[in-house]
Amino acid sequence: MLEPRGAVGILTGASRGVGPYIAEHLARAGVRLALVARTEDGLRETARRVRHHGHEPLVVPADISDEDDQRRVVDTVRSTLGPPSILVNNAAVEHISRFQDATVEDIKRVILVNLFGTEALTRLVLPHLLSAGRGHIVTIGSVAGRTAYPYGTVNSSTKHGVVGFTWSLREELRGTGVGVSAVYPTLISDVGISARWQAGRRPPLLGRVGPDEVARAVLKCIRKNKVEITVSPPMEKIADVMGAVSPRLTSWVARRGGVHSYLRKVAETQERSR
Repeated sequence: MLEPRGAVGILTGASRGVGPYIAEHLARAGVRLALVARTEDGLRETARRVRHHGHEPLVVPADISDEDDQRRVVDTVRSTLGPPSILVNNAAVEHISRFQDATVEDIKRVILVNLFGTEALTRLVLPHLLSAGRGHIVTIGSVAGRTAYPYGTVNSSTKHGVVGFTWSLREELRGTGVGVSAVYPTLISDVGISARWQAGRRPPLLGRVGPDEVARAVLKCIRKNKVEITVSPPMEKIADVMGAVSPRLTSWVARRGGVHSYLRKVAETQERSR
């Protein structure tokens, strides 16, 4: 368990989506934040939102899929704020389409940000945590990493990778004082890509949660060293458990409940808009 007050934390994907909400909750908890994303204007806006909660955040524009940028982020944080003890891997991109319509560049972009960027940045931060004998790594995954997610196949594959990365690294670091966790939200209301989906009525089985719920789960992971938290309505939490027991049954329920046909319509709409 780690008390976040006074800790130096790096938050990726801090400029949009759920990132600013996570930043606010971490800042209220007393974390000395380094905000990382590609868009500097968005980072400045997040910094404006969180600075009145305590410490002045450090803004570090960077592309976490780029190895030079990854090293620059860690070096800048260490020299400006001190060695990091919290890393929240939130940066992610999503591509919704039929898999055969995804280009090689689409596939590379999603994997480089969602999985490579997460693992490579963690590798650079980890020595500082191990040296101090304390720290915590949280990665924002998705319920799409726990079940079938047709028409988001590339994205889903990276989120499944986050599950394996989290559990494997957590076991590897057991006894070191460094915790590893993952947060798996369902669709997030008001922010993020799903807020812009135009595919008609959303099926009841495909629920949404608020961004503040995701941010609270991040802090809970840090404070209580939870290995994972699924952030979703009750019915989806049941489906999450059911998916571990019987993936075939879970897929059948999703098909019958209109989830897969809805995702197909989202993919078709996205394809027409490209």
